[in-house]
Amino acid sequence: MASDVDRDGDSELNLVSVSSVASVAAGAARKDVGVPESRRQSDDRLRLTRLARGLSQGDLARSAGVTRQAISGIESGRWSASLDVALCLARALDSSVEELFGTATEVLAVRGRLAVRPPRQASGRPRTRRLLLSEVAGEVVAFPLSADHSMLPGFVPALATSAPPGEPQPGLEPVGSSGRTRLGSNMIDAELIAAPGPVLTVAGCDPALALLKGPLERHDPAVGFNWWASHNAGALELLEAGTVHAAALHRNAEQRMRRRPGIEVVGFASWQEGLVLSPRLRGGVRSLEDVVRHGLRIVNRDPGSEARRLLDDELLRLRIAPSRMAGYDTLVSAHLLVASAIASGLADAGVSTEPAALAYGLDFVPWQQEITELHIPRSLAAGPEVRSLLDVLAGRELPAQLSALEGYDAEPCGRILAA
Repeated sequence: MASDVDRDGDSELNLVSVSSVASVAAGAARKDVGVPESRRQSDDRLRLTRLARGLSQGDLARSAGVTRQAISGIESGRWSASLDVALCLARALDSSVEELFGTATEVLAVRGRLAVRPPRQASGRPRTRRLLLSEVAGEVVAFPLSADHSMLPGFVPALATSAPPGEPQPGLEPVGSSGRTRLGSNMIDAELIAAPGPVLTVAGCDPALALLKGPLERHDPAVGFNWWASHNAGALELLEAGTVHAAALHRNAEQRMRRRPGIEVVGFASWQEGLVLSPRLRGGVRSLEDVVRHGLRIVNRDPGSEARRLLDDELLRLRIAPSRMAGYDTLVSAHLLVASAIASGLADAGVSTEPAALAYGLDFVPWQQEITELHIPRSLAAGPEVRSLLDVLAGRELPAQLSALEGYDAEPCGRILAA
């Protein structure tokens, strides 16, 4: 169970860095965390390692200097390998005795700060919370994988799990109608299910942020990527709370950027934001006023998002009460989810990006040009995560990936906008 502690106070459990945990995991005996005992048998590991090398039982027997019957007996679980045979097999497979036949070790534990509070669980049996872990300024930060954050649309693999809390934990909670958030001080205890390395965490809502994953994983050294999908207000709160390496904030390209002390601002991409419409409305609906007049249903973004602000500003300009707009109270947390809802017929219109509309073959009416900027604390610039990010921004692959997405302008990518 997670416990709440004062960040400045003493605790019996010291904060463990993700990188140090990775080194401990690399030196420890391998283990299948949470796998039934029947799946931890040495024959399973021997067979899988042999197959991964492309060897038959006879091939391995000849290479290791043992009989094929010995290989068969060990893999079937009928025989146990002697130390001499185990050493011969490990050498032949370029592995170790521990990896092939070692016993389970204790689960590695880690303590980190919960970045956001997960949604309240529905009534029913408790569930283990799946987590992504990232190290920011020497502190382990845990992100719960739930709701939209758990899918790509496939399920996102977790790095750790935690037991369900006995009581609600403080975390990021909405404050006021703006949807801005406040981070409470809380810690969480978790069990690793994968050995983590350096992981870059970026909060923001631009769906092109997912393009960072490939170049970062191909970077030398390789760095993992955690894109925490969040609207502008939430991303800024996470940045100010010190729980992400960078916040991807987007703004009207014609407005002046707000400078923040100690923050480098690097360009990412530019695109248009506006009214996304079902293709069946093409030619007949060209404005929000048309949407209201025809009684069409919208899908709305969450409070704190730029898309929600644009919609509210346009309603105010037109002197239209939100209550007159069908679907105003709906909430989705991402640009692509707006487009998906319209494409599936759940809504007729919504405010989102041109690339999202083009990806789903929808009609689009532009309202303003936006630019996405990465706000990066200078204090984190020397870490491997941010160094790798800056290398990728300065490289050739990311601009090429952005340019290949219809509706994106890669011209701002890698440009220093404020220092």
